[in-house]
Amino acid sequence: MNKRLLICALGFIVFLNLACSGTPSPVQKSQNTNMVVATTSDVTVGDNRIGFSLFDFEGESIVVDQVLVEAIFYPPNENEGVIKDTSTAYWMSIPGVAGKGLYVTDIFFDVSGAGTQENPNYWEIVGSFVYEDESTWSKAAIVVNEYSSITSIGERVPKSVTLTADNEADLKFISTDPDPDVDLYRLSIDEAVTNGKPSVIVFATPALCVSQVCGPIVDMVSTVKNRYTDRVDFIHVEVFANPNDLVEQGRFSGQQVDAVSEWGLVTEPWLFVVDAEGRLADKFEIFVTSEEVIEAIESVVN
Repeated sequence: MNKRLLICALGFIVFLNLACSGTPSPVQKSQNTNMVVATTSDVTVGDNRIGFSLFDFEGESIVVDQVLVEAIFYPPNENEGVIKDTSTAYWMSIPGVAGKGLYVTDIFFDVSGAGTQENPNYWEIVGSFVYEDESTWSKAAIVVNEYSSITSIGERVPKSVTLTADNEADLKFISTDPDPDVDLYRLSIDEAVTNGKPSVIVFATPALCVSQVCGPIVDMVSTVKNRYTDRVDFIHVEVFANPNDLVEQGRFSGQQVDAVSEWGLVTEPWLFVVDAEGRLADKFEIFVTSEEVIEAIESVVN
């Protein structure tokens, strides 16, 4: 596993300041010590669900109710950006993890931009908020791709063959979840997406996720599952191929299951909702609430 995939496996993608990306910023704003850490890597032209965290100069998480987010576009060689979209991001707490969460909002990008010689268009997101009774802001460059490397909404998902188990004794060989729900491992992806029922598929490594998001997401899926008995299939795919070695012996080989590459994933956790015809209905990167998952499921159940 290369360094980027290792970082991604921990659950974070940092949208670097343009000064760190090798391309000078078209506009030099006043110095600000806040930092944006985004959890969304799959950003494309169109509507995007963007998640991010805010940290102060000491590395402490900044938690406020909401953040005003502006998506600013800089054409090549232009020193002045244009606000293309404005939205409000709201803080969402991660269930079961005290004091942890992130901001989530929807942003529309009308063109691609990477701030490189090959694609000189440059996008920046600026978050404005009130913290400790003072108005402040933080910004980050963001790469917007023309197309997603992951299956797009409406497309058929990969029919990956994933490991299954029907008893708790075998689960330690295919999952790092310390308290696994055997129902999430009864079907392989290829079976679920071809049997005429909708499915919910979550890629995560509960015991090895430094961000502490993976375990709560898998637990949430297990809870939501109980609302849709016999109507929807639910699957957890462990990201790593040798979970027993990783958890019990402390070894790290970096080997991932084939489904990770087949689905084009470079971060985790990911949650996908697939309709009865095997087409992608919705997808969520890093963090999603049970309400969002239920809404996505309701759009595909009969």
